[in-house]
Amino acid sequence: MPTPQAFARTVRHPGPPEPERIVSLEGQAMQLDFTLEAGLSLRDAISIPLSRAGLDGGTVRFANLKIAALHFLMPALAVDDQHAAFYSAPHAMEEGTVIEYACATYGRKDGEPFVHCHAIWRGRDGQRQGGHLMMEKTIVGQATPAQAWGLHDATMATRYDPETNFTLFYPTRLSDQAVVATGKRVVLARIRPDQDLTMAVEQACAAHDMRNAIVRGSVGSIIGAEFEDGRVLDDRATEILIRAGEVRDGIGRLDIGLVNPQGQVCEGVLARGCNPVLICFELVLEEQ
Repeated sequence: MPTPQAFARTVRHPGPPEPERIVSLEGQAMQLDFTLEAGLSLRDAISIPLSRAGLDGGTVRFANLKIAALHFLMPALAVDDQHAAFYSAPHAMEEGTVIEYACATYGRKDGEPFVHCHAIWRGRDGQRQGGHLMMEKTIVGQATPAQAWGLHDATMATRYDPETNFTLFYPTRLSDQAVVATGKRVVLARIRPDQDLTMAVEQACAAHDMRNAIVRGSVGSIIGAEFEDGRVLDDRATEILIRAGEVRDGIGRLDIGLVNPQGQVCEGVLARGCNPVLICFELVLEEQ
């Protein structure tokens, strides 16, 4: 196992660390433009069109989505030593709101479609909020376009993770047949704790001989945050998504949206080498 990187902000996880810190696979890229249909749960509005299109695992992005009922969780500190961090109690805006932007990982749990989504929206007081959406209870209020990127022969499947004591997504092949991409590739990856996020994205690209890629999927958590402009958040638990991310000539740049346990939303470009993953980070890369 490589020597762990030293960070200013760290946490201790309940289980032993796995040697492989970035788990990834690649395949022939799929891209889908579709509509999130009004009246459906956000889970069904995503999973039904992707399933019909044969996209088995990947990511979905959407913006300016009117929600008829919003149910969500925020990051929270752990109340015992069984987890490094946890979730808040459930929150709801039954009157709905508008989601400014969101990113979702699409995969499978116990063989059924499963969606993990982080988003930023406006609260009742007009202030921006964010967090982890409860997809079965969050209802689409108005038909809205969305985009998906992923693979037809692999998915993100949930599995128990002893290191963090959570059930988490893992890139998973759906067939034993070797698939050779003949055009643009997509990489599905899971980044484990205590890896600098920007550098880990670069390493995921390098593992698949990609010099240039766009970050399409970006759901996860980091320990506080340090931004290029010098701002530092010392929070232990944050949930994030990448607003715009790329690797160009092997060097990554990640412009993120973040919510902390107090509900504060922060945005900006992460400082390279300073931002360790907290629980995990689900990553989808599209080759350029």
